[in-house]
Amino acid sequence: MVGFVEKNGVLHCDDVALPVIAAEVDTPVYVYSAAHIRAQYDALAGAMVKALPETRQPMLCYACKANSNLAVLKVLQAQGSGLEIVSEGELHRGLAAGFDAGRIVATGVGKQDSEIAVCLDKGIHQFNVESLPELENIQAIAAQMDKSADVVFRLNPNVSGGGHHKISTGRARDKFGISVERIFEAFEMAQGMSHINALGLSMHIGSQVSTVETFEDAFKKLAGIVTDIRAAGHEITRLDIGGGFPIIYNEEDLLDFDAYANWVNEIIEPLGTEIIMEPGRYLVGNGGALLTEVLYVKETSDRDFLVIDAAMNDLIRPTLYDAYHGIEAVENRDAQERVYDVVGPICETGDTFSQERSLPEMARGDLAVIKSAGAYGFCMASNYNTRPLPAEVLVDGDQFTVIRKRQTYQEIIDKDIIPEWL
Repeated sequence: MVGFVEKNGVLHCDDVALPVIAAEVDTPVYVYSAAHIRAQYDALAGAMVKALPETRQPMLCYACKANSNLAVLKVLQAQGSGLEIVSEGELHRGLAAGFDAGRIVATGVGKQDSEIAVCLDKGIHQFNVESLPELENIQAIAAQMDKSADVVFRLNPNVSGGGHHKISTGRARDKFGISVERIFEAFEMAQGMSHINALGLSMHIGSQVSTVETFEDAFKKLAGIVTDIRAAGHEITRLDIGGGFPIIYNEEDLLDFDAYANWVNEIIEPLGTEIIMEPGRYLVGNGGALLTEVLYVKETSDRDFLVIDAAMNDLIRPTLYDAYHGIEAVENRDAQERVYDVVGPICETGDTFSQERSLPEMARGDLAVIKSAGAYGFCMASNYNTRPLPAEVLVDGDQFTVIRKRQTYQEIIDKDIIPEWL
């Protein structure tokens, strides 16, 4: 088995005991399983191979905002993945990890001029355009550079999807994409632009979408719009159908990939376009955990607090999204259970990872893991309270490597500048 499993009473990542990592790297530390990431990619790609013709396989572009460490990117690049980016920084990361620019798509509602220019210069596969003013800006920059920009228009289908309202992106009220009514206007505008190639549509309705029927509804709406756009005389040769596939945080239902792939085959494939997909969280989320050490057990008349050395600056999802993360003891896993509030050391009540969680009885110095932290964990971390960013470790079989060193206090302080006049 790969990922986080118990062996001889001790929690491991693949074949490496977590206490070994803690002893060498210290805590808190993010730990990732390369084998799990590969397995997730292969499962998704395999479902597509089984359902779609060999010549109609989608280009899987990892949405790297989920976890953009270069080593994680390299694991996926070696599997054959493309890349979906939402910033210039992610473009540079992708290129540094060995991705071909021609297999990179750029999304985002607020693309800056410098980001558009460097994407044009590097020759990315396409821009997923989110508004008409953005289209005009890409045209202006492309004309100035005398480059041709391949674009698809991100459709807002007014289909709700996602495990939390902050990660649902396909509703009419959300900031993402272009309404159905204005998609036709976008194609008309592009037709009169000298440096724009309007090639198709993109759609992403949200994250943690576990009901395959939600995708069916969105795909049918997308197919109908493609038919109407073609009838209006415009060409559609690319469809980016997004991602949003769920992982397990708290016994969620996973997506039926065979059913999903069949919907792609039945609804999207007959449209005869290139197909692009953008899996993110699904590829890395359950393959990572935040390894932490117990600082104190604080007993009060109301409840018992398990105070750990990880904090909301290391993993913000619980306080930002009220997100549930599984928490497990690394050793002494069969000890008598006790109910704790698991909290960090930051001076915020929001620095709480769980309330009234049953765990094996724990003491100062014991290790625990906060599970399902491979996505939107380290990449959303901060220096709040002048806390150094944690280290990151990649495990592959029975070996592990630090893929990002723990930040030092001096590295944080060196970024500040005191004016000479003070």
